[in-house]
Amino acid sequence: MIYQDLYMNAALFYLAGVLGFWLVVWKVSTKLAWRPLRWWLTWLYLCVVLTPWQGSEPEAYYAPAIIVGAFDFLDVGLTQTLNVLQPMINALIVGTAGIVLLAVVLKIRDLKNAKVTSEPTEDSV
Repeated sequence: MIYQDLYMNAALFYLAGVLGFWLVVWKVSTKLAWRPLRWWLTWLYLCVVLTPWQGSEPEAYYAPAIIVGAFDFLDVGLTQTLNVLQPMINALIVGTAGIVLLAVVLKIRDLKNAKVTSEPTEDSV
Protein backbone atom coordinates (compact mmCIF):
# COMPACT_ATOMS: atom_id res chain seq x y z
CA MET A 1 0.00 0.00 0.00
CA ILE A 2 1.18 3.50 -0.78
CA TYR A 3 2.32 5.69 2.09
CA GLN A 4 -0.28 8.16 3.34
CA ASP A 5 2.01 11.21 3.14
CA LEU A 6 2.95 10.36 -0.44
CA TYR A 7 -0.75 10.07 -1.31
CA MET A 8 -1.49 13.45 0.30
CA ASN A 9 1.42 15.09 -1.55
CA ALA A 10 0.19 13.67 -4.84
CA ALA A 11 -3.33 14.94 -4.09
CA LEU A 12 -2.01 18.43 -3.33
CA PHE A 13 0.02 18.50 -6.55
CA TYR A 14 -3.03 17.32 -8.48
CA LEU A 15 -5.15 20.06 -6.90
CA ALA A 16 -2.52 22.67 -7.75
CA GLY A 17 -2.51 21.42 -11.35
CA VAL A 18 -6.31 21.57 -11.48
CA LEU A 19 -6.30 25.15 -10.21
CA GLY A 20 -3.55 26.15 -12.64
CA PHE A 21 -5.30 24.68 -15.65
CA TRP A 22 -8.63 26.12 -14.44
CA LEU A 23 -7.04 29.58 -14.73
CA VAL A 24 -6.03 28.72 -18.30
CA VAL A 25 -9.57 27.53 -19.11
CA TRP A 26 -10.99 30.70 -17.56
CA LYS A 27 -8.59 32.97 -19.46
CA VAL A 28 -9.26 31.24 -22.80
CA SER A 29 -13.00 31.14 -22.24
CA THR A 30 -13.17 34.90 -21.62
CA LYS A 31 -12.66 35.28 -25.36
CA LEU A 32 -16.03 33.61 -25.98
CA ALA A 33 -18.85 36.11 -26.29
CA TRP A 34 -21.68 33.92 -25.00
CA ARG A 35 -21.54 33.61 -21.20
CA PRO A 36 -23.48 30.31 -20.89
CA LEU A 37 -20.95 28.63 -23.20
CA ARG A 38 -18.13 29.86 -20.96
CA TRP A 39 -19.95 28.53 -17.90
CA TRP A 40 -20.57 25.18 -19.58
CA LEU A 41 -16.94 24.73 -20.64
CA THR A 42 -15.80 25.51 -17.10
CA TRP A 43 -18.41 23.11 -15.68
CA LEU A 44 -17.31 20.40 -18.10
CA TYR A 45 -13.67 20.82 -17.07
CA LEU A 46 -14.45 20.80 -13.35
CA CYS A 47 -16.69 17.73 -13.63
CA VAL A 48 -14.11 15.76 -15.56
CA VAL A 49 -11.15 16.51 -13.30
CA LEU A 50 -12.83 16.73 -9.89
CA THR A 51 -15.46 13.98 -9.77
CA PRO A 52 -13.95 11.55 -7.24
CA TRP A 53 -14.18 7.79 -7.29
CA GLN A 54 -12.58 5.12 -5.17
CA GLY A 55 -10.12 3.00 -7.07
CA SER A 56 -10.30 -0.74 -7.04
CA GLU A 57 -7.81 -3.20 -5.61
CA PRO A 58 -4.92 -3.26 -4.77
CA GLU A 59 -4.92 0.48 -3.89
CA ALA A 60 -8.32 1.66 -2.70
CA TYR A 61 -7.60 5.40 -2.74
CA TYR A 62 -9.72 8.14 -4.24
CA ALA A 63 -8.86 9.45 -7.67
CA PRO A 64 -10.69 11.36 -10.42
CA ALA A 65 -13.41 9.21 -11.93
CA ILE A 66 -12.06 9.70 -15.45
CA ILE A 67 -8.72 8.16 -14.45
CA VAL A 68 -10.29 5.29 -12.53
CA GLY A 69 -12.63 4.70 -15.48
CA ALA A 70 -9.75 4.63 -17.95
CA PHE A 71 -7.86 2.02 -15.93
CA ASP A 72 -11.01 -0.02 -15.34
CA PHE A 73 -11.70 0.04 -19.08
CA LEU A 74 -8.26 -1.45 -19.71
CA ASP A 75 -8.60 -3.94 -16.87
CA VAL A 76 -12.22 -5.14 -16.67
CA GLY A 77 -14.11 -3.70 -19.62
CA LEU A 78 -16.77 -1.25 -20.65
CA THR A 79 -19.53 -2.21 -18.19
CA GLN A 80 -17.45 -1.42 -15.09
CA THR A 81 -16.18 1.77 -16.74
CA LEU A 82 -19.72 3.04 -17.28
CA ASN A 83 -20.52 2.31 -13.63
CA VAL A 84 -17.50 4.33 -12.56
CA LEU A 85 -18.29 7.26 -14.88
CA GLN A 86 -22.00 7.42 -13.97
CA PRO A 87 -21.62 10.10 -11.23
CA MET A 88 -19.58 12.29 -13.57
CA ILE A 89 -22.13 11.86 -16.38
CA ASN A 90 -24.97 12.70 -13.96
CA ALA A 91 -23.15 15.83 -12.80
CA LEU A 92 -22.61 16.89 -16.40
CA ILE A 93 -26.29 16.41 -17.26
CA VAL A 94 -27.60 18.23 -14.18
CA GLY A 95 -25.10 21.07 -14.59
CA THR A 96 -25.85 21.42 -18.29
CA ALA A 97 -29.59 21.56 -17.58
CA GLY A 98 -28.99 24.22 -14.93
CA ILE A 99 -26.84 26.31 -17.26
CA VAL A 100 -29.41 26.05 -20.08
CA LEU A 101 -32.21 27.06 -17.68
CA LEU A 102 -30.15 30.01 -16.43
CA ALA A 103 -29.35 31.06 -20.00
CA VAL A 104 -33.05 31.02 -20.91
CA VAL A 105 -33.96 33.06 -17.82
CA LEU A 106 -31.23 35.61 -18.56
CA LYS A 107 -32.31 35.89 -22.20
CA ILE A 108 -35.95 36.47 -21.20
CA ARG A 109 -34.83 39.11 -18.71
CA ASP A 110 -32.69 40.84 -21.36
CA LEU A 111 -35.59 40.82 -23.84
CA LYS A 112 -37.92 42.36 -21.25
CA ASN A 113 -35.35 45.04 -20.41
CA ALA A 114 -34.83 45.81 -24.11
CA LYS A 115 -38.58 46.06 -24.65
CA VAL A 116 -39.01 48.47 -21.72
CA THR A 117 -36.18 50.74 -22.85
CA SER A 118 -37.26 50.79 -26.51
CA GLU A 119 -40.85 51.88 -25.81
CA PRO A 120 -41.31 55.62 -26.34
CA THR A 121 -42.60 57.57 -23.40
CA GLU A 122 -45.45 60.11 -23.53
CA ASP A 123 -43.07 62.96 -22.72
CA SER A 124 -40.98 62.36 -25.83
CA VAL A 125 -43.97 62.71 -28.19
